[in-house]
Amino acid sequence: MPQNLNQPDGERPARKHPTPSEYMRKLRPELYSDTETRVIYSVDAPTLDYFLESLTSRNETHEFEVFCRKLCERVICPHLRPNSGPDGGGDGKTDTETIVVAAEVANLSYSGEPNGSERWGFAFSAKQKWQDKVRSDVKGIAETGRQYDRVYCVTSRYAKAKTRADLEQKLADEYGFAVTILDRSWIIDQIVNNDRADLAFHYLGIGQENNDPLRLGSTDYSRSRELDEIEKNLADPDAYAGIERQQVTEALVAAKLSRNLERPRIETDGRFARAVRLAEQDGDYRQELSAKYEAIWTAYWYFDDLPYLLSKYDEFEELALQSSHMRNMELLTNILQLLFNSVLLDHASREDCRLDERAEKVRAALQSMAEERDRPNNSLEAQSSLLLLRLNYVMVDGDTSDLQEIWKGYGDILDQAEGLGEFPAERLARLIEMAGNVAGNDSEYNALVEKLADFIGKRESEGRSGVILLNRANKLDLDSHFDIIRLAGRATTRLTKKEYTAELARALQLLTIAYRKADLLWAARASCIFVAAALIIEGEEDGQIPVSFVPTMKILAWISLELGHLPDTIYSLQMLNASLATLPLSDQSKEKLSKDIQELDIALGSILLNASDADLARLENLPDLLEALGLMTARMSLLYVLGHEDTLLSDGSVPESESIESLRDMMSVVASQPVARQAAAKFIFNDPPEMIATNVMGIAVRIDVSIADEVSMQVGELVAASLEAFFATALQQDIIPHTEEFTIRVSVSEQIDEPTFEISKLSSIGELVWPASLELHAYSNQAIGREILMEVAVKTLSRNFILDDLSGFAEALFADDGVQERMAMVLAVGNSYHRFTDKHLARLDDWSEHMRTKYECRIRPKIKIIQFEDKPDDSVPREPREVKYERPIVDSHKQIKVHSVIDVHAWDQAKWRGAGYMRFDPEYPPVMALLFENEEAARAIFARWHERVGPADRENEIRVAIIRSHDASNPSHYIIQIASAPPNLDAMVPGQSFVLASRCLENTPDNDVNLTRFLRDYQTMGAYYLAAGVLQGGVENEPKWLEGMILKGHLSVKRAADIQPMDVEMTALRSVLGDNAAPDGAAA
Repeated sequence: MPQNLNQPDGERPARKHPTPSEYMRKLRPELYSDTETRVIYSVDAPTLDYFLESLTSRNETHEFEVFCRKLCERVICPHLRPNSGPDGGGDGKTDTETIVVAAEVANLSYSGEPNGSERWGFAFSAKQKWQDKVRSDVKGIAETGRQYDRVYCVTSRYAKAKTRADLEQKLADEYGFAVTILDRSWIIDQIVNNDRADLAFHYLGIGQENNDPLRLGSTDYSRSRELDEIEKNLADPDAYAGIERQQVTEALVAAKLSRNLERPRIETDGRFARAVRLAEQDGDYRQELSAKYEAIWTAYWYFDDLPYLLSKYDEFEELALQSSHMRNMELLTNILQLLFNSVLLDHASREDCRLDERAEKVRAALQSMAEERDRPNNSLEAQSSLLLLRLNYVMVDGDTSDLQEIWKGYGDILDQAEGLGEFPAERLARLIEMAGNVAGNDSEYNALVEKLADFIGKRESEGRSGVILLNRANKLDLDSHFDIIRLAGRATTRLTKKEYTAELARALQLLTIAYRKADLLWAARASCIFVAAALIIEGEEDGQIPVSFVPTMKILAWISLELGHLPDTIYSLQMLNASLATLPLSDQSKEKLSKDIQELDIALGSILLNASDADLARLENLPDLLEALGLMTARMSLLYVLGHEDTLLSDGSVPESESIESLRDMMSVVASQPVARQAAAKFIFNDPPEMIATNVMGIAVRIDVSIADEVSMQVGELVAASLEAFFATALQQDIIPHTEEFTIRVSVSEQIDEPTFEISKLSSIGELVWPASLELHAYSNQAIGREILMEVAVKTLSRNFILDDLSGFAEALFADDGVQERMAMVLAVGNSYHRFTDKHLARLDDWSEHMRTKYECRIRPKIKIIQFEDKPDDSVPREPREVKYERPIVDSHKQIKVHSVIDVHAWDQAKWRGAGYMRFDPEYPPVMALLFENEEAARAIFARWHERVGPADRENEIRVAIIRSHDASNPSHYIIQIASAPPNLDAMVPGQSFVLASRCLENTPDNDVNLTRFLRDYQTMGAYYLAAGVLQGGVENEPKWLEGMILKGHLSVKRAADIQPMDVEMTALRSVLGDNAAPDGAAA
């Protein structure tokens, strides 16, 4: 039978070992209420002063706001509502406010000044210009329309007494309520001089926690105050309305404080019972597990109640084994450890504890997790716990023969944990250090400790370097988005560690925003999904998703809309609706989020009204889903464009007082929103065939996913994001794109084990073949994934760009710009997406239960698009557009566009050697034949032109120019140039740039008879044919004429002396004559 350790000393048998509470009190005295030694908190004024001065540079304003609320609750008023939201409580509105309580309750308050029935507002700020911020906050609070009696503004900055007093009086006179400004000197005084250093320690993470035998009761005093504050909030039935999970968290904190204060057991048990009850009622799985765990842990370590542990173990075991995550299983292993402790300390026998039976269940669960190699962090944590289990049996059995294998096992885990950022290194370090009690002077264990020290040192060094990079990126303006991409991209891999979760989230948020500013939406999507997954993980561990999840979802929704990614758009909006309903947002934050969702609803409606007919045919089942999500504008828009005006009129969507003309006017306004022009021309449904589009340095990259399976679609999206990440900062490098459109075809094969990528020698098409068995989300495939994505990027670079210095470009891109770190982050999107959505790929079918009715396409109504932009005043002459033939400075990959009818590699292989002229019939236009050596390449050139313009180039997309008189000493010589027609400069947006690819050839005939005849015939007919011929054995032999001539109506013929610096022909002239393009003699 287990010993009753709660019996008085005179009634229990003599024992050799301390009780659990005696052991833990000696090991962790700060956890107990010790009347001889109390834990006190301390922080000095200079440290706090420096922290407050520099907190904005560390992006710790949220922590400062929480600290201010806690300080105000302690000093000013205990009845403050915990306001939180995606924007820190709302611009210009309260960061927190008082809870109106009955007078009877207010009179019982002894901490701070009770507000009674008065309404007080609080605003917290760390901005340098504190006076502007105070004015803005007070103005915003007044404009809410709520009747505040008093407003407190707390700033981290110093404020002169006279300035502060004058501003307080001015604001009070202007808005009719008292205003009190509290500055840094007040904060330091309250923390340092009024014994409130515990707040700085707990909420700002500064100061020290020390034992001080000369100050009895200080720790208890601080804990008692905190407990009282929580209890008062818990006693208010309205304090947690709509944020019940927060109430669960606070109830558990209250129970733990009661435990640490060593309050009477009846009180502590009652508080734990309340926490468990609330967790079962309103909490999530983790909160329920944590509440029950803490209750058992407390009974054992504080009340020596082994029978309680034994009676509750099976219930807790059943609950814990429902999870396959080590963060939950760790709690069960901790409770199992209590059974081992009880046996080792002779408090119970193995049989009484059912130790072997229960340990075997835990071992089996851990073994299953350890074998999940695709979850490396979870697997290594499970392996660590298995080794701890073996170590426990070494102690229980007294057999040390297994120790060497255990030390080796821990060493192997350290090796495998290299590069695993999410691995909880601190827990492993604790386990290894605890094993020292068994190891003695074991040399193998000593070597393990040294290995651990190196592991932790490297990890901390990487983390610190990541923080330095992040801090620099934080200080940059968004106009420096390429620098932010460099810095934040390099920071992410260094910060991908459990200890730096908050910093990693911030780095990824910066990276997302910077990618979006550069119009790299697939890379932005990947970063945003990574952030979302990190926040989901944090929420699972803390019992509540952070409110920063809201702005993350809002950004993802806009990115998805701009990409036309419909499943991601729907999922993001669903998450925003869920956040509105469940997260602890203030009223102001809820109002703002509702408006944000409404804006997204209108934007989606606008894009739907402009959708192609082909896309509309795939959206016939969507209206009911949009209605279920509360997206009424999008639903109306889709029904309208599908031709179901009658449905909108009959179901009440359009009020009876409104006419059909009013509906049409409304749809016209919605369809004319700018977002419709910014969004992709075609929706992505994640249901191949799909064409994924992106623009990289002016090249239109098209990823053709024609195979209808999940893997190919995932690969296609991954390739788009990785190419954007690779070329993100290349706009600032010395490389020139020459390809107008590059296509990557993605296919899946059962016949290969590793992916392959090859680019056609004669066309701008690459073929990426992916093994059907190669799962993107599997950790074991990460190395293969990195290699193939890098191969795709490098081959795309070499195929589509001109580089003067390949080694220099590579060094800048890989060393300074951190391209490998960015691509590694993109590769993780598969796992992140699954963590975020619980799917590897989202499709509209995932919401099939909401899509009850099919609204078949009818005749599509004509929608008038309204031009909202101000039209230029034609009466005012416009300045001519200046064209600069130099490397442009652009901020976005969409601001540059390549115009090219030249496939550089095909032309290189074709070997253009000259031109021939002929006329087959006086009734037909003459022929200009381009003469090549390589027939296959020549055919490829003309085949591509036929695909582009057909048999007749009506828009002059293939611009042919003849330059004469460039060489005065050889007047019959001339230059032929083939290029794309330049874009209409007047139609271009200011800031846009373009690249024109061209080819030219100097022809050197002895006379110009043939050319003159051709030009005369062209002038007569007003047209000519462009053809291809292949030289056979030299220029003296008749060429082989290829079929597929193209009719053209435009030919540019100029004398060299007439060519202006901004003419397209100038590039050809420079190519032939060099930098001194001025022609000789009479042509000069």
